[in-house]
Amino acid sequence: MVGALMMKQVINIPNLLTLVRILLTPVIVYFILEDHPLQALVLMAVAGITDMADGAIAKHFNMRTTVGSYLDPMADKLLLVSTIVCLFYVNEVPLFVFLAVVFRDVIIVAGAVVYEVVTRRLKMQPTFLSKTTTTLQIFYVLLVLLHMAYDFSDVLMSAVMWLTFVITVASGVQYMVLWTYKAVRQEEET
Repeated sequence: MVGALMMKQVINIPNLLTLVRILLTPVIVYFILEDHPLQALVLMAVAGITDMADGAIAKHFNMRTTVGSYLDPMADKLLLVSTIVCLFYVNEVPLFVFLAVVFRDVIIVAGAVVYEVVTRRLKMQPTFLSKTTTTLQIFYVLLVLLHMAYDFSDVLMSAVMWLTFVITVASGVQYMVLWTYKAVRQEEET
């Protein structure tokens, strides 16, 4: 009975949508590496929709779970880092954007691990800037894939690339400051 109740809480619609995003990631990567940008674009759009839908459904129908609070950001990181790495590999994303995305996520994961080790009180709470960064990175990847499939305005590509870079760096800095502040505050309380 307890096991069935726990499974019901874990396997809800938002968590299933998150799992779909995780399962789509290697397929999107395959299509990018095999130079099928249109197929990658369609699946990336589906992944982006699942990202918006899982949070909205969880919030609106009070279906938030602890598993989901960890699974959702993990799915985002897996999707975005994988696609950015592949797009960098095929020369569609510049080095500085690639480094900003990868190092931001390294900072977040390392900060979370250190915070958990120091405080034993890790609670996943994405900031508004973090959510904005994820949305913007998904939009940037969609735009790059669209540009690969149908060559269009370099001005738009350049503007979105720079905006993505700036917001990604700002989010990484915000996380460094927040993790440090929380850890110091927690250590002072003990």
